[in-house]
Amino acid sequence: MRYGFNEKGLMKAIKYAIYSILYLSLFIVPFILFGGQVEAFSAVFLVGDTQDSVVILVAALLLAGDPVLPTPSSVVATLLAARIGFLPAAVVNGLALSLACVIGYGIGRGGSAALSQAGRGLPAPLVSWMQRYGLVAALLCRPIPVLAEASLILAGAARHAPVRLLAWCSATQIVLGTAYAFAGSGWGEERWNAAAILAGSVGIPLAAGVFVWVSAMLARP
Repeated sequence: MRYGFNEKGLMKAIKYAIYSILYLSLFIVPFILFGGQVEAFSAVFLVGDTQDSVVILVAALLLAGDPVLPTPSSVVATLLAARIGFLPAAVVNGLALSLACVIGYGIGRGGSAALSQAGRGLPAPLVSWMQRYGLVAALLCRPIPVLAEASLILAGAARHAPVRLLAWCSATQIVLGTAYAFAGSGWGEERWNAAAILAGSVGIPLAAGVFVWVSAMLARP
């Protein structure tokens, strides 16, 4: 009897370990695959000769297109502030990230082939948690790579009330965009601060990711 209990516990631990590895890959894989692009963005945003207006336009398009593009949104939003300053970056980040919410929800609401890919490759507990909690899940997933887009696509597919959902998500994105801008501008001091940029571009998504993972595990029946 005890052996059966231990075997069951071991299998459960292995399953959670696999889920955890898959979840951590959401943070690691994008930076491995798109590290070169991130480095190029950094060069353009920080030391390039490109005009600020062009940088703002490119950043806005990347952030708004996050649901369909492999955009490292936290990196782009943080580096934008390092280039143009806190207040302008906060405005661009908030508006573009809010538009990304509308696009993501629209993809899910309209169906299409992209819908079937929304939860594919994600740990099963996370998909179940996002489908069950809808608005709360969408809000908590805002800073997290992949889950930010997937949560809204799934919410759109489930036909959650769009006005309420998008209003809350947009408000959250404005706060999040302001936080990225605050970090990117050197805690609002408008000077280069590597630790602040790292905290904004990596620390915020990672902290949110840990919180969501623990919430999803605790919410399992």
